Amino acid sequence: MSTPQSGILPPPSSHGLFLLFRRRLGRRADAELKQFFAKLPIKSDELAAANPDAAFYSVVGLGAEMWPEFYPESKPVQLRSFPRIAGAIHPAPVTAADVILHLRAERYDVLHEFANMVVQGTSQCLDVIDTTHAFRYQDMRDLTGFIDGTENPEDDERSEVALVAAEDADWAGGSYLHVQRYVHRLDTWNKLPVKQQEAVIGRTKADSVEMSDEDKPLTAHISRVVIEEEGEELAILRHSLPYGTPGGDQGLYFASYCKTPSHFEKMLAKMIAPTSDGRVDHLLNFSRAVTGAAFFIPSREALARLV
Repeated sequence: MSTPQSGILPPPSSHGLFLLFRRRLGRRADAELKQFFAKLPIKSDELAAANPDAAFYSVVGLGAEMWPEFYPESKPVQLRSFPRIAGAIHPAPVTAADVILHLRAERYDVLHEFANMVVQGTSQCLDVIDTTHAFRYQDMRDLTGFIDGTENPEDDERSEVALVAAEDADWAGGSYLHVQRYVHRLDTWNKLPVKQQEAVIGRTKADSVEMSDEDKPLTAHISRVVIEEEGEELAILRHSLPYGTPGGDQGLYFASYCKTPSHFEKMLAKMIAPTSDGRVDHLLNFSRAVTGAAFFIPSREALARLV
């Protein structure tokens, strides 16, 4: 039996904390670091039990470049780096990150406590290169004012979409995670009439009703990320949240879990490159990606094997 790490499947949290790490030059993952990672799910359980009102969940994942130092004998079948999309006309930068820590809870203080423990415990090998505190905004809306994550799977379908299963039995219970931090041009966006904003998104703003196929532009965000193959919609489990500071950068921290990286890759390609039908996502005229990284999230049992 394979048990997913706690932060993948539960419903959305009020606070999220994303930390990207890069291996220090000349350092390699030693036995001490592997043992530290192996025990992280237990430490997460302990903090969650000590703070039951916080609903604390955690995820730690590894990038393709660092993977062989932790698991030299094998790797997930589809493990690969963040994609570089040919023909892209909107930026999708690749961040050289080796490890991700994704934490979420109903209280930010427990996120800070756990993240601080991980940063201190890995400081001999890893440097933090990006830290983002994200938060729930209103009724699960992005800072653009539109409800986010309406296409997310529900109930048992969440595990079917997010978790590797028998198709890669050695890594069952794991998940492929892609993250991007987007910076919104809210000053420009907020000057658009609501009808134009809705045409850019492909959904009404107030009640989040999707436009009909006849009315929805092919350049609408939903038109680019909703993809059907053989009658089935390609699904991902999103844990995206807004982030930002008044007067500073504000936007969306995108995070998607899936049993295969190809779903995200196809969505991204259709958003930023006009190679499929000559169109791209017009939402990217108002929001640009500034980071991008890909990871595999091992199951709890796979992490325990590091000892």
